[in-house]
Amino acid sequence: METREVPSAHFLIKIESFSLFDKYKINKYETSEFVAGEYKCNGKDSDYISVNLAMTDTSSLPTNWEVNVVFNIFLFNHISGHYLYSPDVSKTMKFEWGLSKLISKEILSDPSNGYLVNDTCVFGAEVFVIERHAAVECLSLDNVDTRYKHDLKISDFSKLEETWNSAYFIAGGQK
Repeated sequence: METREVPSAHFLIKIESFSLFDKYKINKYETSEFVAGEYKCNGKDSDYISVNLAMTDTSSLPTNWEVNVVFNIFLFNHISGHYLYSPDVSKTMKFEWGLSKLISKEILSDPSNGYLVNDTCVFGAEVFVIERHAAVECLSLDNVDTRYKHDLKISDFSKLEETWNSAYFIAGGQK
């Protein structure tokens, strides 16, 4: 885990009265939908706090779909003003993925750690969709007429200094 000052670019949720989760035995919370790239997601919330992201509205996607993403999960520290986050988790997503042990409930619940202050904590998520619009190029040199060929032999390659100069030779009228 790392820290940074900048909040999540895509989604933040402030949870007030966090202690009521235990009091009412709420083990899971599902956030509202948010958009990352052109896809809709939501965050689904033992001894640890787990945070998961799930694709929503997948009915329009083709059979055997997958989305390649890089995501970060954030937890705000009220004392330092920084965000604890999971640095760049890269996944190929089908429906749901996340961090099963973002932070222990013990560490989160200790007010001196700064994550749960006045029974309030703030989580966030960034999801960067890796689009498949790569330029593909192919170079084929099957029928190249080689007019001149010069083999270089380098003796004691592993003992060379920073630079090595070959003996001069002429190819295509150039020295």
